[in-house]
Formats: sequence, C-alpha cells, structure tokens
Amino acid sequence: MRAPYLVVLALLAATGCKKETAPSGPKSMAEAAAESAGLPRPLPGLYRSAIELVSMEAPGLPPQMVEQMKRSVAARSSGQEFCLTADEAAKGYEERVKKLAGRPECSFDHYNAAAGTLDAQLTCKGEQGMKSVMTMKGTMTPQGSDVTMAMDQTGSKLPGGGMKMTMHVKSERIGECPATPASSAAG
Repeated sequence: MRAPYLVVLALLAATGCKKETAPSGPKSMAEAAAESAGLPRPLPGLYRSAIELVSMEAPGLPPQMVEQMKRSVAARSSGQEFCLTADEAAKGYEERVKKLAGRPECSFDHYNAAAGTLDAQLTCKGEQGMKSVMTMKGTMTPQGSDVTMAMDQTGSKLPGGGMKMTMHVKSERIGECPATPASSAAG
C-alpha cells in the first residue's frame, strides 16, 4: 500500500543535501544516510502516491508478460493513499536510507540535491553478473515528491539480456490522517 511512496522516500533520502551543482563521486549507503539528515522532514499526514509508466523495454520477455507488468503499474496510476504518522515523519529520510545501508552490493555513482532538486544514480550488483542502475531526477518538499526514475537491469540470466523501465512517481500530502477510534476518544 505504501510501497511506491516508501521506495521514493528511501531513494530520495539517499541523495543527501549537497550545495554543489555537479554530480559528486561515488558514495556508500552509510555516507548517504549520514548526509540525508539535512533533508527536509516530510510532514505527517495523509498522502496520495501515483505511478506512471513512461516507457518499458524488455526485448527478451514474451509480450504477454510485458503487458502484465504494464497493467500492474497502471493499476497504481490512479493513486494510492496512505497515512504517514508523526513517528514515521520524525524519522525523516535518514531512517529510510539506513535500511538500505545493510545492502553492501549497492552504492551511489553520483548524487546531488540542492534547493529540493534531485539528481542521483544508484548501482546494485547481484548474483551471476546481474546489475541494476537506477537514476532519479526530480523534486522533493515536506509536502511530497515528484520524481522520474529510470531503471536499467542487465545480466545474462535476464531474457534478452536486460530490461529498461522509466516511471514517474508523484506523492503529495492531501490532508490529515483519518482519526482512529482510540485517537478520537483522546481528544
């Protein structure tokens, strides 16, 4: 339910808050987590997250599998709502990237975040020569994010040797979280 937004948060968190305008060199997940503490914290509240599939190339997959993947993304295009609690918001982006820090097979090739504008590239290497490169470009504020993410997966075990996909992910705060029975009784 929260997956699209949390993925964006985790990836955005790792971009850090740098003042330079050119992409910086490689960074570990731990370095990115430390630098992400300077990012604006998201506001608690009710959010809507929507995903648009911009493009997809999967030359080795059967057409029916490609269509199934497209339908899966399209099902999320109308938006999914979720509540970001005050505790989750207080942890900010730093906490989310710390969860990624346990993945030593991933590192940032570059990242840049200035005045809420993001430009990052993350590379993860897997078993049997698998490699995933994800680029992220967009903006983020305490009220949400608007990011275009491109993923390029290669490896001999993938049909056709690889797959490329570009998605536009937008999350925005749309109000307060609905009151739960316990919280409405308290005040």
